[in-house]
Amino acid sequence: MPRELVLALTSVAGSTAACAAHGDVATLDTVRAAHAIFADAAPRAGGTVVKALGDGLLMAFPPNRAADAVAVLREAQGSASALWKAFDARCEVQVKATIGTVLCGPIGPPGDVRVDIFGNALNRLFKLAPGDLALTPELQAALNG
Repeated sequence: MPRELVLALTSVAGSTAACAAHGDVATLDTVRAAHAIFADAAPRAGGTVVKALGDGLLMAFPPNRAADAVAVLREAQGSASALWKAFDARCEVQVKATIGTVLCGPIGPPGDVRVDIFGNALNRLFKLAPGDLALTPELQAALNG
């Protein structure tokens, strides 16, 4: 079903090098702690974690809470980056966010269908240049509108 959402992706620059240096177990502990920061923050803006993507997350927020979403993403990015930097100074949490219409619902291979998000707005978000908090022009317009 098509739905307009604020979408956010997180990733960790430097996490591959950190994992090689510190090992899988210690790195996964840091991933889990950073995920918890975002998972705790998202509901404050009506958002939810859709899924984990390795060291990153895909989150969705209602469009009428776009400003709140950006505020909690900024706060969580700072806290999660501090956590990662304490683990390995090379690491920095990056967040990309947009607003757009996507398909929401059961997606996946037979036997592993889950509620997920699919669509061009998400595809374009993955292609957005990284930054501490990178916002698409569409989201900037929604915030300024």
